[in-house]
Amino acid sequence: MLFLQFWKKKQKAGADSSAEHEPAADTRTDAALLDAVAGAIALQRLSSPLDALGERLKATTEVGLRQVAVIEEHTAAVVNRADTVNGHALRQAEMAQAAVGHMARLEARLGEVELRMDELSAAMGELLGFVGTVETRIKGIGSIAHAIRDIAANTNMLALNATIEAAHAGAAGKGFGVIANEIRTLSHQTVDATTRVDGQNDEIGRNVTAMVEAVRRVEGFVGRMQASMSACLEDARVARPCVEEGGMLAADLRGESQSIVRDVAAVQESLVALHDGSASQAKEAETLAVHARQVSETSESQLAAVGRLRFAAHERAKSAVETLVRDADVSAMERRRVEIALRRALGQGLFELLYVTDAKGRQIVDNVGQVKTAYGDTGLGKDWSQRPWFRHPAGQRETYVSDFYRSAATDAYCLTVSAPILDTSGALLGVLGADVDLGRLVELARHQQAV
Repeated sequence: MLFLQFWKKKQKAGADSSAEHEPAADTRTDAALLDAVAGAIALQRLSSPLDALGERLKATTEVGLRQVAVIEEHTAAVVNRADTVNGHALRQAEMAQAAVGHMARLEARLGEVELRMDELSAAMGELLGFVGTVETRIKGIGSIAHAIRDIAANTNMLALNATIEAAHAGAAGKGFGVIANEIRTLSHQTVDATTRVDGQNDEIGRNVTAMVEAVRRVEGFVGRMQASMSACLEDARVARPCVEEGGMLAADLRGESQSIVRDVAAVQESLVALHDGSASQAKEAETLAVHARQVSETSESQLAAVGRLRFAAHERAKSAVETLVRDADVSAMERRRVEIALRRALGQGLFELLYVTDAKGRQIVDNVGQVKTAYGDTGLGKDWSQRPWFRHPAGQRETYVSDFYRSAATDAYCLTVSAPILDTSGALLGVLGADVDLGRLVELARHQQAV
């Protein structure tokens, strides 16, 4: 509304002026209005990217805030895991320390067992020697028993002979015969006792042989046990440094996990600061978007107010269209010739889009221009008979100039100028329509004033 007030103020000032100063006043007013419109258009053009920038910044900041929240969750999980690892490392270090003590005691016990096994091996060697001696003595006892058996047999033979001789002696040998019988009885008892001694000696021999075999088996077991104990002792000696190293690694792991906790705590502090900064940035982005919309709304309302006014730039567009409809190629109403004429006119740099209809409002050419229309095709064959830009020139036989409007294709402010195409008798052949970019129109008008 500021532009409208400015325009009315200038009109009132112009009405109060003398006639000789009126052209200069109109020129100054039109120039000022052009400057104001150009500024509003510039603001309008700036507001869209600002608004888009604000929205993108807001969206980016929101994404950043979500990412910060996700990172905070992950860092919290890392802290929990690090605490868990720290606890495991502490227990591992304690277990490793206890294992080192157990390994040391096991090593000492195994060394002691190894000594006892050496002593047992020596004792088994002595026992084997004693058993060998016993075996030798048993064999000697067997020899003695055989000798006694032989003696008893001889004694029995002598006693038998003595008995026979005593019988021959008669009464004189009777006493000798009794003694001979006693000797025979003793010899038989000696043989029986010797037989029993042989049996016992054989049994003892078998037992001693079994004992020797058992001692030798035990000696083999002791040897293998000594080898196993030596291997266990060696393994314990090798494992002890490994367990100690595991304890040191567990201690290092605990230190590293504590360091991770400290680092993550620092990251969390940074994330808090980043979150605060992102939240502040989001608010600023929202404020920027609000300001951009305010700029857009203000410039839009001002341009809408100016759009109901007319100034020299309108006359330029109107004159250009009226000149174009008098072109012979246009008035020929042949599609190819009309499109050639429209493309030629497009080179003036004033028009954004050009099109021609027949007398009934049906478009007879393709759209000629560098923008895509909202309806998406060339426009050929479309019925525009109900549009104001067709109805006014078709009915009034005069040029039509619309208010400013925002183009659906370019989002820029435009105006539509249309004029009737008449034959030599004044009959309506069709209507030529032209979409004019307001910014380009103002730019050309200001350039013309500067020249």
